[in-house]
Amino acid sequence: MSTTSRTGRSGWTSRSWSRRSQPCSRAAGRTDRFALSTSVVIVAFESGAALARCLRSLRDSEPEAEVIVVDNAGSDRAVVESFGVRLVEPGRNLGYAGGCNRGAAEASGDVLVFLNPDTVVDPGALNRLADTLQDPSIGIAMARLRLLDRPELLNSGGTVLHVSGLAWAGRYGEPAETLRELEDVAAPSGAAMGIRRDLFRELGGFTDELFMYLEDTELGWRAHLSGLRVVVDPAADVYHDYEFGRNPAKVELLERNREIFVLTAYSLRLLLLLAPVLAATELAMLAVAAKQRWLGGKLGGWWWCLSHANWLVRHRWETQRLRRMRDRELARCLTPTLDPAMLQLPRFVDAANQLAGAYWRLARKAL
Repeated sequence: MSTTSRTGRSGWTSRSWSRRSQPCSRAAGRTDRFALSTSVVIVAFESGAALARCLRSLRDSEPEAEVIVVDNAGSDRAVVESFGVRLVEPGRNLGYAGGCNRGAAEASGDVLVFLNPDTVVDPGALNRLADTLQDPSIGIAMARLRLLDRPELLNSGGTVLHVSGLAWAGRYGEPAETLRELEDVAAPSGAAMGIRRDLFRELGGFTDELFMYLEDTELGWRAHLSGLRVVVDPAADVYHDYEFGRNPAKVELLERNREIFVLTAYSLRLLLLLAPVLAATELAMLAVAAKQRWLGGKLGGWWWCLSHANWLVRHRWETQRLRRMRDRELARCLTPTLDPAMLQLPRFVDAANQLAGAYWRLARKAL
């Protein structure tokens, strides 16, 4: 993959899929047939000591895995070379999405595992993800993400996806031992997830234009569209030095990418059914943006979508052509219930959850 920005998804095309499954349903047993080789892709940006800790855990626990570090800032060469792993320097910041795509283009393994540089891998975790991915009904498998500083607690047991396109780390802060079985989830966490390399190419990889945030959610949705499952595997533990920040730049990207996701991922029928919820969400996010002083960023997201309308149409077509799953089945991946921590407006969220819940129960009957 070149370092230039791509139109659509780097020219990668999808092939027809005959698989059908129930998304977000309980998992079936896995099938062991042959060992799959693994390539680990880590996107670094001035990651320093955290990256060294991650690479050390890989060296100690997964010595046979191919490890590729994409250095978006060009500042981590010394760390990477000290561990003797492959270094890719694109010469500019491709973002997490573009960096992962660049690393994947260099990989040779049967399975791609994407890791954040601030993670620590438990011995054998990547082999377990590869083992899980031998089940042909599974498209993406994420690790059980534990908090690095409190490993008895979950960082994420899978991403929760709201009908409005808002997404967050599911089961955050819950005891890790409550996640004991393979479970289907709405979307994976890109902090530690595996996917077969051929499938990654067929789904089109991550979307460069998202840069960072929600790129993992969008890829998970495309897997569901294709009739494949997205799961979290509790047998694969990865520890994440996680800190949730709310700086304006992050919130602006999250909000812009949410709009891109909704406009391209949902069917026309689902968009029409959810129009009242989506309109109410836009008004609510405008109010939040004004209160938290990132209104310019919110309006900038609208302008980005308007000024890239042709790209949105192409990207929507590329996404929808993967569809092998009906909206009625995909609806199981969506929730009308917001996490109060998302907007930090508890009374508003309580009222919104009651209204959205009642509306969604009616809307699902029309799918």
